[in-house]
Amino acid sequence: MKKSKPQKLGEIIESVLSERGYLKASREAEIIPLWPKIVGERIAQATECTDVKEGVLYVRVSSASWRNELSFFKEKIIGMIHAQTKCGTIRDIVFY
Repeated sequence: MKKSKPQKLGEIIESVLSERGYLKASREAEIIPLWPKIVGERIAQATECTDVKEGVLYVRVSSASWRNELSFFKEKIIGMIHAQTKCGTIRDIVFY
């Protein structure tokens, strides 16, 4: 009987999540606690990442001026999310 090579627990979990269709949702959910690290302290103090659904990130902002300012940087923030996380499925951000 041939022994198989040991796998890392993270690889096993990722494989199971992928097989069952939960990997995308799992990776999207990882963004919420990482939001302050992704956008930096200044933006994090004025915002709260509240939800992710079907590739859309929902972010509460402290004022209309912040909402307007951040809307100009939406594509850059999406790029930062893709670069700093394993989640490549975010395609839009709704600031509210």
